[in-house]
Amino acid sequence: MDNRILLAASAMLLALGACSSGPEEAADDAAKTPEADVSSEVEAPAADEATEAQEVVAETEAAEEAPAPEPTATPTPTPTVTAAAAPAAAVTKVAAAGPPTIYMQRCAVCHSAEKGGENKLGPNLYGTFGKPMGEGSFSFSTAVKESGLVMDEATLHAWLENPRKLIPGNRMIFPGLRDAAQRQEIIDYLKAQS
Repeated sequence: MDNRILLAASAMLLALGACSSGPEEAADDAAKTPEADVSSEVEAPAADEATEAQEVVAETEAAEEAPAPEPTATPTPTPTVTAAAAPAAAVTKVAAAGPPTIYMQRCAVCHSAEKGGENKLGPNLYGTFGKPMGEGSFSFSTAVKESGLVMDEATLHAWLENPRKLIPGNRMIFPGLRDAAQRQEIIDYLKAQS
């Protein structure tokens, strides 16, 4: 036990010595001090430092010997979500958070999605979810107007994946988005804008 206290006190003194002087001073002190002097300083610490070291060692030993408290099971209420409420909650969350990053990176350059927003290179997308494609004040291509498609989830997945494949002859220059999760983020955002 005494060796552990001495070792802890030695480590503390070395750490305090290193912290109290700059790196250059510590190196100079180490070069000037013979090893015999260092060991004598370490072996005979000041009374306050030795007491502190003894307290640290005693606390460490007490912590090692003390048994860990047994965890108790605390019942957590499980929220009840109906199947009809789950999609609405997800849509509300998307609307409150604003447009997803993928929308801002890939869609916002050509489309706005705010109520009363302007048409840009492409049409304003606010309120388009669930509506027929090609309707509104934007100058849609004949291919889009005559497609007969509705902007539902399945159609939007196909459209966002490859617009030229879904409606050949449309004027949208977007090459497509292969990642289904990213397409879903955009679709959820558009649902929230309806």
